[in-house]
Amino acid sequence: MEASEKPKKPFRKLRIAFFALCIVFALLCVLCVILCQTKVPLCRDARLFTNDSRGFRLISCGVQIVKRSGEAIDVNTLPTPDAELFDEAMRTDMDYYETGEIKKIPIYEQRRIDSSIFSMVVVVQNGSVKEENATTDMIFIASFSQPRQKFTVISVARDMLVPLSESEWKRINTAYANGGIGMLINTINDTFDLDIQNYVITGTKELAALADGVEGIPAMLTEAEAATVNATCGSSLTAGKQQLSGEQIVTLLLDRTSDNKGDLGRADRQVEIVEDAFLYMQDKFDSKFLYPFFRTIFNSILTNFDFETLRDVGYEMAVSDELTFETLRLPFDEAYTELNADGAYALLPAFEKNRILLRQALYGKEDIQREAGSEAPQDAWVLPAVLGVLTFGIAACIVIFAVKRRKKKKQEAKQA
Repeated sequence: MEASEKPKKPFRKLRIAFFALCIVFALLCVLCVILCQTKVPLCRDARLFTNDSRGFRLISCGVQIVKRSGEAIDVNTLPTPDAELFDEAMRTDMDYYETGEIKKIPIYEQRRIDSSIFSMVVVVQNGSVKEENATTDMIFIASFSQPRQKFTVISVARDMLVPLSESEWKRINTAYANGGIGMLINTINDTFDLDIQNYVITGTKELAALADGVEGIPAMLTEAEAATVNATCGSSLTAGKQQLSGEQIVTLLLDRTSDNKGDLGRADRQVEIVEDAFLYMQDKFDSKFLYPFFRTIFNSILTNFDFETLRDVGYEMAVSDELTFETLRLPFDEAYTELNADGAYALLPAFEKNRILLRQALYGKEDIQREAGSEAPQDAWVLPAVLGVLTFGIAACIVIFAVKRRKKKKQEAKQA
């Protein structure tokens, strides 16, 4: 009996070790699946991307993009703000109270409408983009369509009243003050049924420096606008076309009093200046000017665009001879109601009409059909790969075990 039992001991130990390794391997595979399916922010803090000898540097500050856990706000099911609700919204608006601690709101994933269109929210913070200052008077929706070779910029009136929740109506710049770029993008997407996932943030200081870097920006001034700029900047401009410095152009962009049109007048003026600046810089674009200008831009923004996409789109826009440029304002004409409460002012948009006009402007069609299935995440290959490795490992374990068992039977047969 002892002679026949001795070979069993080493085989038994080998079998136990073999099954232990299989269990560890399976647990590691499950852990890999869990980690790969967990959404992780692209970057928690600002990070730099550099590019070869031309010295490009992009400061990127990632905001987490996650799947929405609940339902999106449906504006059509909400009651229209009455006088009492509007008064409450204005009393707690960011114009009157400190914002307090800024919430870190993630951007909610959206199914793409058209993968050939690059859309983003552009925010110009008051002050420097490097400061912890979440107030803004300049919000834009920018979109570049490759098939149509069209660049569209829509100035969003900061006094536009939108729902931040099912019971909380605020002016849209409050979304940025309360929850940063994540809450602002989610609010725009939910309110107007868009698919924006990307952003670019800069500050008025950086914007002024950019304007000075291209020897100023041309603008057509009225007498009232010239007087406003002169009073703020100590200059002596007159009505007509003027080449404005960085400080002067920022003053004009923020002006909401010289034309007696309030925030609507400011939003209209902003897109006019954006178009004038774009056409002016497009005329100046050449190989000598292009790269230093892009380096300056990349050092003046925070974005979640990857370097290559931002560079390629910017370059294509700069050199394209067929590029068309369109500027608009949200809310659109005859698609809003003006509201007042104790001197406070807001614009209540006609949501469905503005949705339709936005679809036409950004996507060239009124009835949006989103692309079939949500866009596959960049790590979509990981789960199939892990499952494949796991299947291969199990199959290999079975084969090895069968071979070992066959060898054992042969040894037992020889000993018998």
